[in-house]
Amino acid sequence: MKNIILWGILGTCSLSAWASDEAIFQAAFHGMFEPPQQPIALRAAEPMPPVPLDGGVALLLAAGMASARKSLRK
Repeated sequence: MKNIILWGILGTCSLSAWASDEAIFQAAFHGMFEPPQQPIALRAAEPMPPVPLDGGVALLLAAGMASARKSLRK
């Protein structure tokens, strides 16, 4: 009987130390949806410089159009 009373007293005294479901939830998801570091500032604010259409790209475009035209005629 003494053991039952002792376990009962220990159980009721330790109830206040147990974490609630909400505290467990908060501890599990703390900081989960925050970025781990500051995002890197990209240079997207600056306009992109104009890219000239050089001879190699023009040649590739012309060859592609000729190939497509040839395959579509068949």
